[in-house]
Amino acid sequence: MPTINKYSRYKKGKDGKIKVKSGLKNYCWKLWHANVITWDGLVVPCCFDKDAMHQLGNLKTQSFRDTWKNSNYHQFRTEILNSRKNIDICSNCSEGLSVWED
Repeated sequence: MPTINKYSRYKKGKDGKIKVKSGLKNYCWKLWHANVITWDGLVVPCCFDKDAMHQLGNLKTQSFRDTWKNSNYHQFRTEILNSRKNIDICSNCSEGLSVWED
């Protein structure tokens, strides 16, 4: 973690716990504009899902168009809009955070 506050995504709270500086908004543009396809055809929300734990589809069994509109994608998008902090890969994601603010 950077020792110069200006370059750190985190700050220490009054309770001594490390917190993300600018907080997390319940939104992620990637779920409507991008995704990641793994080497074996699994569709996952983004590059933060490096272990493909949140599989939204499988291109071996479904077209990309059908995957993009399926119930798995719909559910994941709904979860993001309700509470991003409850999704493991989203709770520490840097997408949408203002890293360079003091």
